[in-house]
Amino acid sequence: MYSKFGNINAAKHVFDKMRERNDASWNNIISGYVKLGLYVDACGLFREMRGRRFELNGYVIASLLSAFNRSGCMFLEEVQIHSLVLKNGLLHDVYVGTSLLHFYGGCGLVSDARIIFEDMPDRNVVSWTSLMVNYSDGGLFYEVVDLYKRMRLEGVRCNQNTFTTVICSCGAISDEFLVNQVLGHVIKSGLQNNTSVANSLISIFGSFSKPDVASYVFNHMDEHDTISWNSILAAFAHNCLSEELIRYFHLMRLNHGEVNETTLSTILSICHSVDDLKWGRGIHCSVLKMGLQSDICISNTLLIMYFESGKNQDAEKLFNKMPVKDLISWNSMLAGYVLGGKGLDALKVFNELLHMKNMTNFVTYASALSACANAEFVAEGIIVHALVITSGLHQNLVVGNALVTMYGKCGMTREAKEVFHNMPEKELVTWNCLIGGYADNDQVNEAIKTFKLMRNSDVSPNYITMINILGSCYDPPNLLKHGMPLHAHILLTGLESDEYVRNSLISMYANCGDLNSSNYIFNALANKTSATWNAMVAARAHHGQWEEALELLLEMQRAEVKFDQYSLSAALSSSANLAILEDGQHLHGLSIKLGLHNYHFVANAMMDMYGKCGELNDLLKLLPEPKNRSRLSWNVLISAFSRHGYFHKAIEIFDEMLVYGAKPDHVTFVSLLSACSHGGLVDEGHHYYASMTTDFGVPVAIEHCVCIVDLLGRSGRFTEAELFITKMPVAPNDFIWRSLLAACKIHNNLELGKKAAQNLLEANPSDDSAYVLYSNVCAILGKWQDVQGLRVKMESEKVKKKPACSWLNVRNKVSIFGAGDQSHFESKKIYIKLMEMKKEIKEAGYVPDTSYALHDTDEEQKEDNLWKHSERLALAYGLISTQEGSTLRIFKNLRVCGDCHSVYKFISGIVCREIILRDAYRFHHFSGGKCSCGDYW
Repeated sequence: MYSKFGNINAAKHVFDKMRERNDASWNNIISGYVKLGLYVDACGLFREMRGRRFELNGYVIASLLSAFNRSGCMFLEEVQIHSLVLKNGLLHDVYVGTSLLHFYGGCGLVSDARIIFEDMPDRNVVSWTSLMVNYSDGGLFYEVVDLYKRMRLEGVRCNQNTFTTVICSCGAISDEFLVNQVLGHVIKSGLQNNTSVANSLISIFGSFSKPDVASYVFNHMDEHDTISWNSILAAFAHNCLSEELIRYFHLMRLNHGEVNETTLSTILSICHSVDDLKWGRGIHCSVLKMGLQSDICISNTLLIMYFESGKNQDAEKLFNKMPVKDLISWNSMLAGYVLGGKGLDALKVFNELLHMKNMTNFVTYASALSACANAEFVAEGIIVHALVITSGLHQNLVVGNALVTMYGKCGMTREAKEVFHNMPEKELVTWNCLIGGYADNDQVNEAIKTFKLMRNSDVSPNYITMINILGSCYDPPNLLKHGMPLHAHILLTGLESDEYVRNSLISMYANCGDLNSSNYIFNALANKTSATWNAMVAARAHHGQWEEALELLLEMQRAEVKFDQYSLSAALSSSANLAILEDGQHLHGLSIKLGLHNYHFVANAMMDMYGKCGELNDLLKLLPEPKNRSRLSWNVLISAFSRHGYFHKAIEIFDEMLVYGAKPDHVTFVSLLSACSHGGLVDEGHHYYASMTTDFGVPVAIEHCVCIVDLLGRSGRFTEAELFITKMPVAPNDFIWRSLLAACKIHNNLELGKKAAQNLLEANPSDDSAYVLYSNVCAILGKWQDVQGLRVKMESEKVKKKPACSWLNVRNKVSIFGAGDQSHFESKKIYIKLMEMKKEIKEAGYVPDTSYALHDTDEEQKEDNLWKHSERLALAYGLISTQEGSTLRIFKNLRVCGDCHSVYKFISGIVCREIILRDAYRFHHFSGGKCSCGDYW
C-alpha cells in the first residue's frame, strides 16, 4: 500500500520491522523502489535478498529487468541477471523472457532479442509484440510483417498493441494491400473501435492518400483521445485538405478541448501559401495565448510557414525573438533564405553557424550549397565544397546531390560529373541532379547519354527525370532526334498521366517551334491545374503570341483556376511586350489583392512591365533598397535606363551594383553593352566587353558580340566591325549580320551592306529583314533597279516583308495602324489632323527628308508617302482623342523612320506635350522639340 502511494520510506520501515519475510515481501519492496526510479537501491535490496538465500522468482526478475532497461546505464547488471535466469532455469517464465526481450530490444540488440525469443519455451502475445516493437524501432519493418504472419499461423491471438505495431510497419513499407488484410483481421478480432488501433488506422490511411477512409474510421470510434484528433488532422494535412483540417480543428476544440504542441504543428504545416496564411497567423496567436512560444518545435514550424508563404520579415522577427534555438531553427532560416532567392542572406546564416562549433550537419551544408546554386555565388560554392570535405561529409548522399546540383546550376557540368562519379552511393535523385545540370546548360547530348546510363544501371526514371530531360530539347532538330522518342518512351512507361510531365511536353513542343502539338496536348486534358495553364501561357508567350497568352489567362480565370506567382509573372511579361500599361496596372492590383506582389518573380516582372511601358517613375517606386536588390532587379533597372536612352545612368547603376556586392552576369552585360551601343559610347563599350571575362568571369556569348557589332556599326567604324567579326570567340549568326546590315543602312554603305545581306541570307534564307534593309540602302542611294531586283527575288522566294504597324491604347481600347491605313472609325478626323500637323510643323521650320521614302517616285509623292507612315497616323489619332497636356504613348513594331522622328520632335514642341514612342529597339521621349536619344538611335 505504501509503495503504491509512493511513500517508499514508510514501506521500507514496515519491511525492516517484519520479523518474517517471504518472497512476496521482497518482491513488493523491490518493485516499490523500481516504480520510483530508485534502481540502484532496488539492486542493493536484490543482492541482500540473494544473500539471505531466498529463491529467485519471475516476478522480481521481471521487475529488475524493467529497472535496468529504464536506467539506460545498467547494461552489465542486466547481463548478470540474464546469466542468473539461465543458471536457475527461469527462461520458461514467460514474463522473465519477455522482460529480457524488452531489454535487448531497448539496447538495439535485436538479433540477441530474437535468439531469446526463439529459446523461450512459452510465448504469449506480449512476447510476440515485444519482438515486433524491437524490429519496428530498428526500422526492420519487413521482419515485423513476417513475425505477424508466423504469429497468426501459430494461432496466437493479437492484442491492440500487436495490431498497432503491424499497421505502422505496413505503412512504413507502403504496403496498402497488407494493411487491408490486417484491417480484416482487426474487424474479425473486434478491435476496430479500440482507440490505439483506430488511431494507427487513421494515420496509415491518411498517409495512403485515403482521407475518406481515415475519416470513416475516426467518425465510427467510440472514444477519441488527443492522439485520435491529431491523427485525423495529420491525415487531412498530408492530403492538403486545409478546409477539412480547419473544420476538424474547430470540432476538436469544441468536443475535446485539449490541444497540444502536435496539434498546432500539424495545423501550421499546411499554412504555407498566401491563402492559408490567415490560419497560420491565427495559430501563432493561439501559441502565444497558450504560452507555448518557448516550444522550439512549434517555433521551428512557424519559421517554415512564414518563409514558405513569402513572409521573410515575419520569419526573421520570430527567429530573433526565440528564447532558445536549435540546429533545426538555424537550418530553417538557411533553407528559408534559399527558398526566397536570398543567397547572400543564406550564406551569412551559414557563416554564423560555422562560428558556432558543432552546430552544423549535412542538412546545413546541403542548404548552403543550394544558396550557391547560381553563377553569382560560384566562388562561394567552391569554398563550401572545401568545407564539406574538411567536415568529412563529402560521402554523404544528400550533400553529394547538392554538390552535383550546385555545379550544374553554375554551368560547371564537368565538375558536376566529377562529383557524381566520385560518389560512393547514388540514388535516383543523384541521376536527376546530373541530367538536370546538363538540361540547364543546353547540353542535350550529355543529358541523353546520362539518361541511357541511368537506365542501364537499373534505376527507373521518374517524373522529375523526364521533366529535366524534356527541358534539354529546345530546338526543332532536338525535337525530331530526341524529343519525340522521349514522348514515345513516356507513353510506354505510363508517365504521361503525371501532370508535371504533361506540362513539360507542352513546353518542349513549344520551345521546339511546334505550338500545334502543345495545343493538342493541352486541349486533350480534362482536368487542368494552374501549372498546366501556366505551361500553355508560357508556350504562347515564347512564340510572341502575347495577346493569346493574356486571353488564355482570362479563360483560366473563368475556369476558376487560381492564379499563382508564375501565372502573374507570365501575364505581366505579356503585357510588357504588348506595352499595354493599363493591363499591367490591373495585374499589379491583382497581385496585391492575392498577396503575390512580394514574390521574387512577380516583383521583377512588374518592374520590367513598367519599364517597357515607359513608366520609369513607377518602376523606381517598386525598386527594393540597394542592399536588398537581387541581381535580376539590378538587371531590370540597367535594361530600363538603357532602353529609355539614359545611357550614363545605366552605367552609374552598374557601378552601384558592384559597390553593393552584386555580381553581374550574362544579362547584365547585354543590357550594359546595349546602352553603350545606343548611346555611341564606343570606348566604354570596348572596356566593358574586355572586363566581362577578365574581371567578372562571364563568358562571351553571341548576344554580347551583337552589341559590339552594333556599337561599331552605328558609329560608322565598319573596318573595326568587320575585324571584330572575324575574331569573335563564337561563330557569327543571323543577328550579327542583321546588326551590321542595319548599320550599313544608317550610313549608306552599299558595298558592305551587300556582303552583310548575303551572309544573312545564308544564315537564314527566309529572313525578310535582309531583303528589306539592303533594299533600303539601295533606295537611299537611288539604286532603283537593284531595289526592283530584290523585290522580285523576295516574291520568287516567297519571302514576305513584315508589315510596319503602330498602336496606342485610348480609353482601354488598342488602336492599330498600318501604313496608309483608312480602316479606323475615326479615319477622316485622323487625316484632317495630319494635314493640320503638316502645316504647323512646316511653319515651324520642318523640311521633309524624302530619302526615307523608299519608292522611285517624284518628290511630292515621296513626301505624301511619308505622311502615311503608321507612327504618324497613330500620333494624329492620339492628339485628337486624348486630353491636352497628358502624356501620349505610342508603340511601333519596327525602327522609327528618321523623318517621322523629326515630325515627333516638332509636334512635341508645338502641342507642349510629352510624347513617348517605343520602337523595336528603344524608347524615344519627345518633349519641347527634343528627343531623349539626342538623334542617335
